Amino acid sequence: MTEIDPSPQHGSPSSGRHKYHFQAPRGWMNDPCAPGHDSKTGLYHLFYQWNPHSPFWDNICWGHATSRDLVNWTHSCEEPVLSPDQGYDQKGIFTGCFHPSGPDGETDTLSVFYTNVNHLPIAWDQPYTRGCEGVAMATSVDGGKTWHKYSKNPCVKEEPSSIDVTGFRDPFVAPWPALDAKRGSSGSLYALMSGGIQNAGPRVFLYELDPQHPSRWTYLYPLTVDVPSNAGSNTRWSKDLGVNWECASFATVRSLDRTISREVLMGGSEGVEEELDAAYYVERPSAPKHTPRSAFWTMGSLNDEGRLSLPVVGNLDWGSFYAAAKFDARDGRQLLIGWIIEEDLSKDALQAKGWTGCLSIPREVFIQKIDNVIGGLRTALREITSVEVVEDERCVLTVGYRPVQELETLRRSPILEKSSITMGESRHRLLDKASLSCEAVLDLQLSKDTQMVSFIIREESEAQYETVIAFDCINECLLVDRSRSTTRDDINTVTERAPFTLFRTETDGRERIEPLRLRLFLDHDVVEIFANDRCAISTRVYSPRSATGMSLQVTGGGELQRLVVWEL
Repeated sequence: MTEIDPSPQHGSPSSGRHKYHFQAPRGWMNDPCAPGHDSKTGLYHLFYQWNPHSPFWDNICWGHATSRDLVNWTHSCEEPVLSPDQGYDQKGIFTGCFHPSGPDGETDTLSVFYTNVNHLPIAWDQPYTRGCEGVAMATSVDGGKTWHKYSKNPCVKEEPSSIDVTGFRDPFVAPWPALDAKRGSSGSLYALMSGGIQNAGPRVFLYELDPQHPSRWTYLYPLTVDVPSNAGSNTRWSKDLGVNWECASFATVRSLDRTISREVLMGGSEGVEEELDAAYYVERPSAPKHTPRSAFWTMGSLNDEGRLSLPVVGNLDWGSFYAAAKFDARDGRQLLIGWIIEEDLSKDALQAKGWTGCLSIPREVFIQKIDNVIGGLRTALREITSVEVVEDERCVLTVGYRPVQELETLRRSPILEKSSITMGESRHRLLDKASLSCEAVLDLQLSKDTQMVSFIIREESEAQYETVIAFDCINECLLVDRSRSTTRDDINTVTERAPFTLFRTETDGRERIEPLRLRLFLDHDVVEIFANDRCAISTRVYSPRSATGMSLQVTGGGELQRLVVWEL
């Protein structure tokens, strides 16, 4: 994307639009809503929170699009398909989920559940108005072409009467055989509502649905074992779990070879105790501040009471990815798509731009297993709280996520290919003119002396623009240094950081370092970076359009096994 131009002509909604990241036709968009697959038509459906009238949050409705391949999306229309026009949803149509049958189990009907809002404001740090959020339903009998609200809405009028909540929203509905087994049932449908309990901490509230009449909900109990506010704040390997949860989903997630499974809860945390870079904001007082929140995952098991333990906690992303929505691909893969927040720009810049927000590329989630692990580069295994150590199998497990394979269909012929190169200390110029919509894959074998791997993008040497994606081997950290991405003081360019290490393994008495694999997706101002399929940073880079160079520098040496760049 071009550097934000404050002149009036830059306010065109088409200016700087993304090439392959999903976005609304105009205005403001945030959470993905109700992604799902219809086996009858072969279509994926995707809704999203939308304000078509301005680039700011207000008057939230739902837009709708469909796809056959998770890559190319078609908007069903240029106007909202669900709008706040009833007493129970007069203040907004908030996040929800997809269900492939009707209110009374009709097999020729598609349904969505959504959060109906009748009172604002709603915020975890403000007094909560009872009954301001509930669950409503909308249906389609023509394969998703048109949608109509259920005549008996709302399905759930308000939060459980015995609980003083901090939030109650974002319905997620799915079968869960593992919970059936604990409860001695079969074929049930379960639902989560996300929120928290006042002065007690974040929670997800578990409901059971009648599979023959999914409009009928029965409250069971809070799903997780008790989680105090800001749990996990004493570890560097995940952000704390905040005070209030949003957009939570459950799944029995399996390894790619299907031999291992764990119960996984994913969601968003509000009220995270995150220390802002105070020195940065002193130097740039006009830069917008980030909202402390996180996209988390927890990996554990269900106890005999059917409640979920949270022994291993990590993050789905360490940047601007939030509100992850889970759904299943037609072949059974478990997928996520999230909102890429745009909060680095001032209100004036957003007003001039005229639109904001997009969704992430879809990601597959799985249990990653690494064998014969003896430690991180510098940290002992027992200190890495985002992995489960399986002693008797000499392996570690964690939640993995990777871009869906369908994205490979976007690749054109490579514009750069390199392999089997021993790297020295100097910076290697790779490309003078890389595309603003591209994918790069870098495989590098580190040595014990490697200190830093720096992949430089959006580079312009004469004006000294650059964004540095780096793996700091000494501090075991993946980072995106945006400090030289723009010269404008009213754009937030704080460095994004994620704890990340490569594992040391030992086989037949020989110690090795796991190779580093970085996968980068650049789409104008959006950057999504994946490291070894278990660490991700999504962010924004507002550099001039002329800044298109790429370079690589490896301090301490290493072998570049493969580097490929494709225009997308």
